[in-house]
Amino acid sequence: MLRKFLIILCFIPLFITAQENKNKKCKDKNRGIDQLPCKLINRYGTDIIPNEETVIKYTDVLIKRELSDPEKSKPYQISLIADNKVWHVIVKSYNCRYCKIYININKNTGEVLNYYKSED
Repeated sequence: MLRKFLIILCFIPLFITAQENKNKKCKDKNRGIDQLPCKLINRYGTDIIPNEETVIKYTDVLIKRELSDPEKSKPYQISLIADNKVWHVIVKSYNCRYCKIYININKNTGEVLNYYKSED
């Protein structure tokens, strides 16, 4: 009986701290380079980047400074993430064998949420 009581007594602080963490607001200042923001902005009634063709043109402009010829790195891997609110684009770099450029773009505002390179 004493053993059960001690076990319950030890888990009560854990349950209390777990409840406190649910109420905390998300902090975008400490997010990682590959994490999406806590709250995605939905400013306009229609999406600025509605389809894949527009994403391809937008990505060409973005990677122009990294890669001199974006045509060599096509086709891009494009998908929608975060409840179809964010375009996730993966670009294979032709300068490096296993290098990829990851870009996350807000579908509604056209804001670049993430832009980072990785060697996979």
